[in-house]
Amino acid sequence: MNDNELKLLSNKELKNKWQEIFKTPVPKGYTKLYLIKELAWYFKFNKLPSKLQNQIDSLVENYSNTKSVNTKKIKKFEVTIGTKFIREFKGEKYEVIAVDGGFSFNGKLYKTLSAVANVITGTHWNGKKFFGVA
Repeated sequence: MNDNELKLLSNKELKNKWQEIFKTPVPKGYTKLYLIKELAWYFKFNKLPSKLQNQIDSLVENYSNTKSVNTKKIKKFEVTIGTKFIREFKGEKYEVIAVDGGFSFNGKLYKTLSAVANVITGTHWNGKKFFGVA
């Protein structure tokens, strides 16, 4: 299959194709465009791109040696209750306050900053990036 043929497939069909080839579910966060790119590379060269394969090999080797995942490298986003996030977007100023259980915006509670950013912009955003804290 080539790029054009892959682009005609639905997201579900692409995920099924990934599962069929790699015998594993699609990693969390993979977008349709990324799936198309990775699958097209696979069909062209019958393997994953070397950078991605090296990352996978490294993770597998580390896990094989330690039987654990190093969570110290994973940055956890922690916010103190009362922290105010301010962002100007399209000429308008938006303020969000960290509260117990999430983030308060316009009198409503949201679980994540991304949910607030999505409401403000009308599109999917990484909330930490949108508010400049990533």
